Amino acid sequence: MVELETKQQSDDALVARFRRGDVDAFGELYERHRGGLYGYALSLCYEPARAADAVQELWLGFLENVEKLADVANVKAYLYRSLRNRVLDEFRKRQREKKALTGSSPLVLVRPRDTVASREEADRLNSALQRLSDEQREVILLRMYGMKFGEIADVLQAATKTVESRHRLALEKLREWLRTEES
Repeated sequence: MVELETKQQSDDALVARFRRGDVDAFGELYERHRGGLYGYALSLCYEPARAADAVQELWLGFLENVEKLADVANVKAYLYRSLRNRVLDEFRKRQREKKALTGSSPLVLVRPRDTVASREEADRLNSALQRLSDEQREVILLRMYGMKFGEIADVLQAATKTVESRHRLALEKLREWLRTEES
């Protein structure tokens, strides 16, 4: 089988190349997922430094365990699930050590563009996203990072139909809330 040398190469093929010693394959995999992983971590912990640390720890763990990834069916889902587990483990650890995290600054899930209108729209959307349940917000955010329902189900360890239902309900709520705010 001839492997493609384009950006369209699958994550599995990149991992296989990296396991054979091709460090460029790791670079490509890293570039493909770094932005989405960081955004997802930020949406879970709300702190840029902690999000960056979690993503860095994820990649270090990936490098240490790359030989064990031969049996992983979906590398993207594996990365997001591992990141989610790292962030949640850190959160639980901090809860045990101290009181639970408190959001002293507003949660920013959607970054505005440079225009005033975009900033207002981003603020409205962030406000609406905060009103969703954690489960619904997480599904919406993972869809925003380009994941398919099956991949989200793998990350959240939930049934695909459950993920689809959460997505549909979340969109209905967001539409309703955003329409109400426009009126």
